[in-house]
Amino acid sequence: MLKSRTLPILAALAVAVPAVSLAAPAAAQSRVVVAHGPYGGGYVAGGQVARHPGGVHVSRGVMTRSGHGVRETRDTHWGDGAISQQVRRTYANGASATRTDSVVRHPDGSVSRNRARTGAAGNSQSGWSTIYRTDDGYARTRGAQTSNGRGYSSTRDVSAGDDTVTVDRSATTIPAAQ
Repeated sequence: MLKSRTLPILAALAVAVPAVSLAAPAAAQSRVVVAHGPYGGGYVAGGQVARHPGGVHVSRGVMTRSGHGVRETRDTHWGDGAISQQVRRTYANGASATRTDSVVRHPDGSVSRNRARTGAAGNSQSGWSTIYRTDDGYARTRGAQTSNGRGYSSTRDVSAGDDTVTVDRSATTIPAAQ
């Protein structure tokens, strides 16, 4: 049977001041869980969320009694027509993986997205896309590339007439580096 005990760090504050809003600027919430198994196994897990105007920081992790574990931090920011997020995962053996994502609305009405990630082994991928309105429809461009050089780019243009819809598409692939 697994026994667990939860230790809310901010419980005393929540009881002492019940009028405190959890979404208040710079509000932070933390929690730690300790569990013990019947045959000597177990884990410790914890997390923290810190909110502030225009963003949030989340950190969480777990470590087993045998030394396996992971820690993840996530930072999200928004404002002025943009939102971005960065996530970093660090493993107990020292390896880490990251990913970033951002979306921006430009003054001309177009919207762009950029994504990138790097794996624990050092391999990486990135991608981008932009979509915008045209006089008679919309157009989209996008592409991606990997750390070995393989990738693609494509465009799509959709036009609507009185009784017709025309879709023009094109794509180009990029072979892997030799």
